[in-house]
Amino acid sequence: MRKLLRFIVVVALLLAGALYALTFVDLGRFAPQIEAAAKDATGRTLKIEGGLHIGFSLVPTVVAEKVSFGNADWGARPQMLTADELGLQLALVPLFSGNVDLREVTLTGADIFLETDRRGRGNWEFGDAQAAPAGEGGGMSLAGIPRVELSAVKIAYRDGATGEVTEATLDEVTVQPKGAGVHAVIGGTVNGSAVAFSADVSGDAARMALDNAALDVAGTSVGGDLALDLSGQPTLTGALSSPKFDVTPFLGGGGGGGKGGPVFNRDPLPLDALEALDADLTFALGALHYGKLVLTDIKLPVKIANGKLSAPLTAAYRDTPLKLALAADGKAKSVSVDAGATNFDLGRLLADLDLTTMLAARADFGAKLNGRGNSLHAIAASLGGQTNLAVGAGTINSRALAIVSDDLVNVLAPGGKTGDSAKLVCALSRFDFAGGVGTSKALALETTTLVTTGSGTVDLGRERIDLLFKPKPKNASLLSLAFPVRLSGPLNAPSAGLDRAGAATGIATAVGGVALTGGIGALLPLMSTGSGSVAGGGECGAAAAAAQQESGGVTGTARDVGGAVGGAAEGAAKGIGDAVRGIFGR
Repeated sequence: MRKLLRFIVVVALLLAGALYALTFVDLGRFAPQIEAAAKDATGRTLKIEGGLHIGFSLVPTVVAEKVSFGNADWGARPQMLTADELGLQLALVPLFSGNVDLREVTLTGADIFLETDRRGRGNWEFGDAQAAPAGEGGGMSLAGIPRVELSAVKIAYRDGATGEVTEATLDEVTVQPKGAGVHAVIGGTVNGSAVAFSADVSGDAARMALDNAALDVAGTSVGGDLALDLSGQPTLTGALSSPKFDVTPFLGGGGGGGKGGPVFNRDPLPLDALEALDADLTFALGALHYGKLVLTDIKLPVKIANGKLSAPLTAAYRDTPLKLALAADGKAKSVSVDAGATNFDLGRLLADLDLTTMLAARADFGAKLNGRGNSLHAIAASLGGQTNLAVGAGTINSRALAIVSDDLVNVLAPGGKTGDSAKLVCALSRFDFAGGVGTSKALALETTTLVTTGSGTVDLGRERIDLLFKPKPKNASLLSLAFPVRLSGPLNAPSAGLDRAGAATGIATAVGGVALTGGIGALLPLMSTGSGSVAGGGECGAAAAAAQQESGGVTGTARDVGGAVGGAAEGAAKGIGDAVRGIFGR
């Protein structure tokens, strides 16, 4: 037995010595043949400018240094790939019969440049090879794929249609055979954000599944299962979930220009993509963060079929349910939105969005809007529909109306000064949109000492606003202090000033009388008037009911926009004032 063991040790040492000796064998003389074979197979130029030798391993490993591989002739740069070191591990036994069984690929210090041309063809496609027609086989299967290890790799992807480039630095990429597929792990940074991804990938080029997928971007994680079927019309199905998703790193610092710049982007929207892909996905998020704003219990089913998108979102803001149903038609280039919320904390929402802290009140909101076009600007310029807002009792900072008159601050907060709070009774707003122009059908705000009514338009196509606000102190002795204020100019930089001519327009009567005599149901038809809503109870509901009971329509209290009707008319100016923010300043 000892002799047998001694013999095995000697053979092992000789074999190890032989393998080690092979590492000194210079295979550089074979480089031209390898480069020529690559040229014949792909039509691209392969260069091995460094050493070419066999690595020390029980399985033969060919190691090439300083490798480069040419790009497509239409590419933006000469090389598609450069690498410090490329290793190919081959099974030994199949080599004796002339077969190549690739077991492992290692790549170190690589710079990979992927791109498409204007027609969408990738530089990773060689020659004139075409994809297999739908239904004729699945293409290359992932079963039997070799182990892949990449380290210190830079990858850039250039979209030939838009010219946009996405860059990634990958510290680790491993692809490990697992069952009928592979287990993939990727770690690094993409466009400066830390990214980690792992998944079990199975199937082939026609039908691929990602199970137990996990993606972490800048500390935000998403997980679930996805399946992509390319055998016919491309179809994506699956379910994704996340306990917390923070979009602040992705949306922060963006936006459409500074003050006075365009509000609605004119860049094309990818509505055509709706016709290229069908989808049935569900997203479930425990919490969605954007700065200080947090939405919870988010459920978003997304369905795309025949070029049409349906995405009815439900969520909660500070325990108040919200709804937002988005629909789009890729062929018609149309988008519609149906949104609503009842009794939500409007003051906290404006503060969380860093818009204003001058309001403390709850509100109801409803909107049904639709538009057509290839960009946000085109959709806004064609917008039709309606928005409704009812704000309930609360407080409003007197600085919101100080722009009208310094003396008016004393009307809001007698004996106080700018910055003191006044009691808000109610606020109402309704805008009807047609052709991108929103026309005020009701716009009013009431405090315990002041009624402000308004009228005018918001032109989204021209991105301009023209609203006239008429404050009316309830104390007759202070009527001389209040003059109408006209807010006009670009949406992003409106200006406000006294409009003495507006004093004769009679807008208070129109808003306070005609608009409210139909009751809340007629004024704000998109919103719930149940017992839990702002519009259905409290001062808003009582005011509208009182207005409806006025005999002869526009008479008495309704005509004067005082008392109960004034209470009902209170809200819209405030709602619009805070939403636009620039109306009253901060």
